[in-house]
Amino acid sequence: MKISKSKLLSFITCPEKYYLGYELKIRPVKISSDFLIGLSTHHLITSYFIRKRAGEQCDVMDLLRQYWSRYNLDNTDFMTMEELEAGMLQSLEFAKLFLRETNLEPSEVESKFSLPVVNIQTGEIIPDLELTGRIDLIDSIDGKRRVIEIKTRAKRADGFSAQMSLELTCYAYWLRFLDDQEMVPVSYINIVKNRKPYLQWQNQERSTEDFVELFHTIKTVTENITDNRFYKNPGVHCNWCDYRPICGKDSETVKERFGQGTFEDLREQGLIKV
Repeated sequence: MKISKSKLLSFITCPEKYYLGYELKIRPVKISSDFLIGLSTHHLITSYFIRKRAGEQCDVMDLLRQYWSRYNLDNTDFMTMEELEAGMLQSLEFAKLFLRETNLEPSEVESKFSLPVVNIQTGEIIPDLELTGRIDLIDSIDGKRRVIEIKTRAKRADGFSAQMSLELTCYAYWLRFLDDQEMVPVSYINIVKNRKPYLQWQNQERSTEDFVELFHTIKTVTENITDNRFYKNPGVHCNWCDYRPICGKDSETVKERFGQGTFEDLREQGLIKV
């Protein structure tokens, strides 16, 4: 089995969400505008650093046009082409802000990893399991390699989010595995989408204690997945969950969001009724 931070977070938030998204592989037919703007911003930033490291020229506007050429009103939730164009230019603004104000020199960009899940204190290994992921940027600070993740946010993040971030712990575990660092620096760089966008740094560290806790979290989650323990976990997160119409038995919204074919499949499995 392969497990990622996205799968972990999905299951922890709501096992039914994990089941629908990763077991049944149900996805909306249209990508949300906010999500697309975030993806585009991330793509521009990482592509810039990749080309810079390769000694190549980087035309950010050309990258932008190429990336957005695959999107239109049929596969996004933009209502008009004017809104789509504005979203595209907004992501360019965010990327330029990041590149202008961070002055980073990353040693690695979009760094993929796949490694066993080990209890660092006891040496216990979870059999037949790999933790996989992709780290946005890795640089060095005070002689230690640091994980950097880029986020676009509607508002300023509280300190608790980075301190407790499972995502940052997963990525720091990779550097702990590579470098045997007792403490691994981690950072979120948030692009806050205010009227006047700005950057918010959230700097934290991860220790052996965090990695042992991660081990137990992964072990518990994967045991539940293997045993098919999927159930609904209602809460405030339902308000922004793509799968809310399925749980709420809203047939028309399910057809609109996921397509007629998915609706028929869900009906055959008894997950929704006409």
